[in-house]
Amino acid sequence: MHIIGIIGPYFSGGNRRLIDHNIANARYIMILIANHFAENRLVGAFAPHSHTAQFERLAQAPETYYHAFDDAIYDRACEAFIMLPEWDKSSGATRDCKRAMEQKKKLFFLASYEIEDTDKLLNSLEQWARQS
Repeated sequence: MHIIGIIGPYFSGGNRRLIDHNIANARYIMILIANHFAENRLVGAFAPHSHTAQFERLAQAPETYYHAFDDAIYDRACEAFIMLPEWDKSSGATRDCKRAMEQKKKLFFLASYEIEDTDKLLNSLEQWARQS
């Protein structure tokens, strides 16, 4: 199974509604991937949005802890990354994209959450996974 990381906005200036929206977007893509690859098990997804959702108010660890944690998982497990819409407006996502490019990892850019764009993403992931 190929593991693909999901990179996109999370904190959005600390706005609770936007944080929840960002978590929901990342989870939506993870669910699409799980459903699409359930039978052939070619691809699985990891998103920091889901594994530490709402920790900014539930835990006392600083943001630097989560960056180091995410980096360790990204570096050890993820072969490629999906860049969610508006990733370039997030300092954390921009940092993660730069690291991925420095490591020469494959990047997939999701244009929108519309069905035609998510279907295109899933097809691209499948083609990439079958060739890797």
